[in-house]
Amino acid sequence: MPKGFIRLDKMVSQAFGVTRSVARDQITKGMVRLNGLTLTKTSRLVPVGEENMLQIFDRTSGTQENSSWTLHEHLIMNKPKGYITALVDRNHKTVADILRDVGKYKPRLRPVGRLDMDTTGLLLFTSDGEFNQRLTHPEYHVPKRYSVRLEQKVTSQMIDSIIEGIELLDRRVGRHKLVRASEVEELDEFSLCLTIHEGMNRQIRRMFSSVGNDVLGLKRLSIGPLTLPEGMNPGDVRHLSENEIDSLYTAVDLARPHSQISAHKQQ
Repeated sequence: MPKGFIRLDKMVSQAFGVTRSVARDQITKGMVRLNGLTLTKTSRLVPVGEENMLQIFDRTSGTQENSSWTLHEHLIMNKPKGYITALVDRNHKTVADILRDVGKYKPRLRPVGRLDMDTTGLLLFTSDGEFNQRLTHPEYHVPKRYSVRLEQKVTSQMIDSIIEGIELLDRRVGRHKLVRASEVEELDEFSLCLTIHEGMNRQIRRMFSSVGNDVLGLKRLSIGPLTLPEGMNPGDVRHLSENEIDSLYTAVDLARPHSQISAHKQQ
């Protein structure tokens, strides 16, 4: 396939969250319009550098589903407590369930990093794999800021230990690693804000457990230049703005391929 193009069936699959076989069936039945034109060839090549308007007409139900496709999609969620950061799980509610509930689920979207079930706050989703990798890899030093509520009072010794570093087992590689907070701000005698650059499993909870304290509440406030917007309630999801996307790509020193995607249904 020529560089800079995408097959129509793949575009329809990504834009509407259906399988390639369903997309091909819809195209060959004349149900798909691209930029106002009805197309029936599934292998048609479409330029990826342009925004493409898609419609699917269901003549049986009389409904029309609209979507605009671009190369990548980026979402922000205020993750509520009680959901795991996964796309599929038989035993627990997942963040993908929230995306489905608000009509924003797409198979190509992946969460950026992980928040455990009891952690709330800012969670990103993207379809850009390299962008995702750079936001989460310690090599790129993207700061993640959290508010922490502790069971016991904050002490200066505790803060010193968190800043100086604590050895934790990194289960991904099977060896211990020194992790630390780059910034700590005491809010009250039981609460503080801290910034980390790593993304080890349950890192903040394990750091405080190692100094004899338990985390009662944990919320991610920001990733790099992006802060959880005021007024965004738990469970809310929206597309990132153009400026927000640009700032994040700049933060990880990556050229932005294209803009985002949006979709909605109409009767």
